[in-house]
Amino acid sequence: MAYKNPTLTVENKEVTFIKPSRPTPTTVLSLSSIDNAPENNIFMQTLHVYRSPNHNSPNTTKLDPANVIKEALSKALFYYYRLAGKLVTHADGKLRVNCNSEGVPFIEAACNCDLSSLHYLDGNDVETAKQFAVDFPFQDEFGNQYPLVFKVTKFLCGGFTIVMRRSHAIFDGTGASQFLKAVAELASGKTEPSVKPVWERERLVGTITSQPVQNPMDKATVAVSPFLPSTEFSHVCSKVGSVSIARLKMSLMK
Repeated sequence: MAYKNPTLTVENKEVTFIKPSRPTPTTVLSLSSIDNAPENNIFMQTLHVYRSPNHNSPNTTKLDPANVIKEALSKALFYYYRLAGKLVTHADGKLRVNCNSEGVPFIEAACNCDLSSLHYLDGNDVETAKQFAVDFPFQDEFGNQYPLVFKVTKFLCGGFTIVMRRSHAIFDGTGASQFLKAVAELASGKTEPSVKPVWERERLVGTITSQPVQNPMDKATVAVSPFLPSTEFSHVCSKVGSVSIARLKMSLMK
């Protein structure tokens, strides 16, 4: 599929499935009660931009970022093998992870421009950013969900973008950062990630009690909004640049 925006074209190759580099357990794992809350059965996408400042230097080793990431992803999935399976809805209505090592869908793409011409996607141009997003079904023909989809887009300058589409029921932002760090570490030559994942979510499965949990907050002190409840939502893009992040860090250190 090709996306065109006057001079911008992104060409996607055929989807491949990246499996764990070594054999992993075949099992069905429970999610926690919080993971199974309906509002958590959603998918998030994050876009990460990597520039290549020395791409045109004759002394620079030209590595294909897609191939490097595929290999690192395969190694990371040995530790994070749940992501190589499927999210399956069981008879009780609960989601569980079917660890079958079928693999993570991986999309490789190529763009016909340099990252610098797009200002390294450091802005509020959501429509341009969407052209590098994952456009792949959320589930297979049996209705089972893909916990993770990876996409790498290469640019003429040697830079590339990584997009992760992930199930929020499987991992939140912190978990996603930990996983991406593991992929980066293995891509850089490390033999194993610095932090290995622990599951044990079956320990966080609860049941509805006859006595509801009491809210410790006094209703008179709870903040309320005149706009809630509401079914009207709008899309808002907020730019948090490096200067803002540095200022926040400095304020927290005081």
